[in-house]
Amino acid sequence: MKLLVLTVLVAAAHAAIVSYKVSVKTGTRTYAGSNGFFYAAALNYNGDFLDFGQLDNSALNDFEQGNIDDFVFTSGHDLGKIGCLIISAGSKSDDAWLIDSVSISSDTDETGFSGSNSKTSGCPATPLSQETQGHWL
Repeated sequence: MKLLVLTVLVAAAHAAIVSYKVSVKTGTRTYAGSNGFFYAAALNYNGDFLDFGQLDNSALNDFEQGNIDDFVFTSGHDLGKIGCLIISAGSKSDDAWLIDSVSISSDTDETGFSGSNSKTSGCPATPLSQETQGHWL
């Protein structure tokens, strides 16, 4: 039993840490910004899920009208080719947020994808063609 635990700990210590960058641009309409609490997660094309947690740069006022906010997360879990970005509002959010565009990339998927509010849709249930890859919900 001790050997098994040690093997798992050594394997975990050698797992590569992957950096993920989520960028969001808030719309420019009046009241597009928000003081809400928002969370992000991603899926790959195999259905693997990675929860990034809250989108928050503690030293900045995120989600302001017309601004681009970047959020960097690290994880020992490598999604490889990212297929979907999920952004959700938390229960503490008491106002809306108008997202203009989003992008996500990682150390292992440097191209990632990006999309604007008018050109994206919910996460697909089936693999995407090259022309439609990169969705957010």
